[in-house]
Amino acid sequence: MASDPTFRNYKHAQAQQYASARGAYPPVLYEHIFAEHAASGGAFGFVLDVGCGPGTATRDLAPAFEHAMGVDGGEAMIDVARTRGGETRVGEKIRYEVCEAERMAGLPGVPLGAVDLITVATAAHWFDMASFWAQAAQLLRPHGTVAIWTKGVYYPHPAMPYAPKVKAINEALGRVIEPYAQPGNRIADAMYDDLELPWAVGASPPAFPEDQFRRFDWDRGGVLSDGEDFFGGSRECPVEVFVQALGSVSAVTRWREAHPSLVGTERDCVVEAARQLRHVLGEKGTMRIEGPTALLMFKRGPGE
Repeated sequence: MASDPTFRNYKHAQAQQYASARGAYPPVLYEHIFAEHAASGGAFGFVLDVGCGPGTATRDLAPAFEHAMGVDGGEAMIDVARTRGGETRVGEKIRYEVCEAERMAGLPGVPLGAVDLITVATAAHWFDMASFWAQAAQLLRPHGTVAIWTKGVYYPHPAMPYAPKVKAINEALGRVIEPYAQPGNRIADAMYDDLELPWAVGASPPAFPEDQFRRFDWDRGGVLSDGEDFFGGSRECPVEVFVQALGSVSAVTRWREAHPSLVGTERDCVVEAARQLRHVLGEKGTMRIEGPTALLMFKRGPGE
């Protein structure tokens, strides 16, 4: 069972830094999710975003729904999410609550059997998936949808000058922090190939029929699916912004916890990677980057 030893224990300042460092998901991802959801009979009444962190995805999902809620096991994450707010399409405030994925069906105000869409944005690798699927089955209405996605590590766009050197620097940092990776990190690194799916947890008949499962992959391994750009577009990222994003990686957090005397010094693993990137790109250089995306979509069956 994967579990999150880092994000749910963040202090308020760490949660704020995380919210600043992690960018939004591209609009085309939400458009794809909404189109698949609608085409398979899904409604747009209530969306529940699980493992919502500081509410980045929740706020982007909410305008398509009448009611929206984000839940996360981290108290500081929820505090930041509440500060950032957000509204649904009818002007209702998003509700944020501290709650683990494994017990969300018991949360007051979450309508059993009446949730239309459950989303999990780059967080499912920290869940006890058997418990999550049991909870989701209680919450979703028949023909409701679970949409789970993850974004992989950043890759330089192949057309970017020095792309091989930038990729090598990123890979070297990955080797440094790998000993501090948790099983959940490795599930995410494998783009959810090993995520426990509902028909593998022993429920019979499964609440989420396997024949209605759909998986979508874009830009796996940094190889552009359309041959031109990453799904949702790449972005020009200054080195200092990229460094800030690296600092929000949970394995980096644990490396720094293990090496407190090195944090912020030239021997800090992220500072060293930044130094190498500036050597390649120049002091004010930018990178054209983005990462692969995997999206898994499941439908709640009509039965119990």
